[in-house]
Amino acid sequence: MHSTILLSLAAATLSAAHGIVSDLDIAGTYFGSYNPYGDPYMNPVPERIVWAFPTAGNGPVEDVSSSDIVCNKAATAAKLTAPIAAGKDVTFFWTTWPESHKGPVMTYMANCNGDCSAADPTALSFFKINDAGLNSDGTWASDDLIANNNTWTVTIPSDIAAGNYLLRHEILALHSAGTANGAQFYPMCANLEVSSSGSANPEGVKFPGAYSATDPGILVNIYNNPTSYVIPGPAVYGSGSGSSGSTSTKAAVIATTSAAAVAPTTAAVAPIETSAAAADPTTVAKPTFATTTAAVVAPTTAAAQPTTLQTVAKPVTTTAAAGGSGSGKSSVDINRCLDEVNQCIAKAQSKTGGAVDFSSCESQRSACYSS
Repeated sequence: MHSTILLSLAAATLSAAHGIVSDLDIAGTYFGSYNPYGDPYMNPVPERIVWAFPTAGNGPVEDVSSSDIVCNKAATAAKLTAPIAAGKDVTFFWTTWPESHKGPVMTYMANCNGDCSAADPTALSFFKINDAGLNSDGTWASDDLIANNNTWTVTIPSDIAAGNYLLRHEILALHSAGTANGAQFYPMCANLEVSSSGSANPEGVKFPGAYSATDPGILVNIYNNPTSYVIPGPAVYGSGSGSSGSTSTKAAVIATTSAAAVAPTTAAVAPIETSAAAADPTTVAKPTFATTTAAVVAPTTAAAQPTTLQTVAKPVTTTAAAGGSGSGKSSVDINRCLDEVNQCIAKAQSKTGGAVDFSSCESQRSACYSS
């Protein structure tokens, strides 16, 4: 009965057409994000770089005064950490983002001053490294994200000091923001270890505290054709301004390997063993944004508690200029297919208690990228 109730809640959340980050490209290495519909039911539970939020599903946080605003509802620390050099890029792969959920995209960092897995995120000082809101043509950052295969790319500041940082990324959906507490935040956090020769320690803000329910960018009616919009939170670090600004230009939210658009990759990717000593190492193998698939390796867990993650092929950037080449599937079709995989996982949870074999569901994932 308990499992059935959980399944019903998961299925309802999936049908609500919200979204979560499913994967991250951290300077060319791919990492699976936390999956609230699969991770809690796997044995062993996979260790991630992304903080867990098993009770949230893909739904929003609406109370900006709650600790949930930091890393999502009842978030718990991730055990793994991803390395990245200052000045390199991080790309967030979102599940299909609904066009109606218009709003800004914002990304922050906070120095953990030690191990981020042991940090209290409400005590950290977050500085903003990227934001975008209302474009000059009336479209939103969320529209840019959708147009770029539901991805968003940010650059780690090149001058920050080396250390362990919590990376906080979110979309703010404003479709119901005209009423109090109607704005919907979709935050997530990931552990990074930044290598750098820089020494900057930017001032930041605390969560909760950085946002107020009555901020002009949070309590706002987006249906009266606004010509400007004040992005919530502080200015982007290094922007040289005292506020986040209002109208933004279109953000370049994904990097491509060439000027020519290419179609999604369909080749399957095999996992790579990270250590001969580990009997069953943690691996996440994903292709780069090139026409030739390349496998990369995620951090390993301790050999005593190995975890194997599914490997899938990520699509490359596609544009209208691609002319339907390759698989012929649009990013919308691909992500709709991936959502069906998640629904398959949710249904599988109702059949047994405890550990569940999701292999039949995961076998459908590669087909999402093929014609």
